[in-house]
Amino acid sequence: MKPDYARKLFEEALAELAKARHRLDYSFQQVAGLPATLAGATEGQLESAEAFTGRFARSVDLLVNKVLRGLDRVEMQPDGTLLDVVNRAEKRGFVTRAAELREMKDVRNIIAHDYVGAGEAEIFSYCREQKPVLDAICNAVATYAEKALKK
Repeated sequence: MKPDYARKLFEEALAELAKARHRLDYSFQQVAGLPATLAGATEGQLESAEAFTGRFARSVDLLVNKVLRGLDRVEMQPDGTLLDVVNRAEKRGFVTRAAELREMKDVRNIIAHDYVGAGEAEIFSYCREQKPVLDAICNAVATYAEKALKK
């Protein structure tokens, strides 16, 4: 892939992630007052919780599959597995432990394939607890990307 094309795709991925995070922030505000167990939640509140977890999952997916992989291409790193991508994220200082991103990606997969809402309270609680962590990772990536794109 040509460097200019990789750079363009990376910039588009960053913009897409920013938009997804904006929507995630909105959903986060909508569910801020809900109990972690979702006990007593109305259908409307459950719908908001599902929107929040879905947006969390999409943000994680965009971060890992488009932004971090795009950054690897811009920096001419070899394509690799998910483990390679998250290990490089750790080396760049985006996460303290690569396992954090890997766990988020695993939860993303659970959300994507949870067709009957099994474990929805546990997933909701996890996503709400991890949103500040995801925000910190995304902010670190954005700061790094700003410098990387100036080169």
